[in-house]
Amino acid sequence: MKKILIASDLHARPDESLRTERFILFLRSEASTADRLYLLGDIFEFGFVFRGRILPAYQSLVDAICNLIDKGVKVFFLAGNHDIWMNEYLRIKGLRIITEDDVQMLYGRKVQFFHGILSEQDGLSKLASQIMKNPDAVWLYSRIPSSIGFGLALRLARISRKRNPAFALKFSVNRLKPVAADAEIVVSGHHHYPCEFIYDGVEYYIAGDWINQLTYLEMRQDGVVLRRYYS
Repeated sequence: MKKILIASDLHARPDESLRTERFILFLRSEASTADRLYLLGDIFEFGFVFRGRILPAYQSLVDAICNLIDKGVKVFFLAGNHDIWMNEYLRIKGLRIITEDDVQMLYGRKVQFFHGILSEQDGLSKLASQIMKNPDAVWLYSRIPSSIGFGLALRLARISRKRNPAFALKFSVNRLKPVAADAEIVVSGHHHYPCEFIYDGVEYYIAGDWINQLTYLEMRQDGVVLRRYYS
């Protein structure tokens, strides 16, 4: 393999189109030269499918991802808390769906991917997660007219992001999620804070975000490097 790219947390919104346009440029340039692209969640601010339809503003982004697949790039998707309902839609589009339980052998090393490496302690966040993963709740929400459902969810998503404390303030090794016994590298999104550290013999990398950082990770035979995209 030539190289693997890893990105997360675009939080694409119809009212903040510049961010999405930059990411599409990244897909057409840097990502088009990769063997694999891993998208570690929250690519969409509100990734929900209403009766087979996504938010129209997301179509150009989905098309750009599909164009990569058509060119031979393997694209993997690990759903985040903002787009956990997109799995089946994206699977049909050709993306390879993975979960936090998966460990993949890359360049001879065992790599485990996460959307976020810290367990949630906030009671409201735990409750929201349970509701979003409940199939009955998802079905009921999908019955709402899409114009109402999209608008409501986009407002709630912004509130959720603003109330989430910075990674540096909430980080503790006691809050790290358990990793597979044989994992050598852990790669994560979600925390909007690009960094790397070693704990208990495992290398940890966080990809950052595309709201403020415009960062992604590049993995090659000789290791993992944090990159910043300049359009």
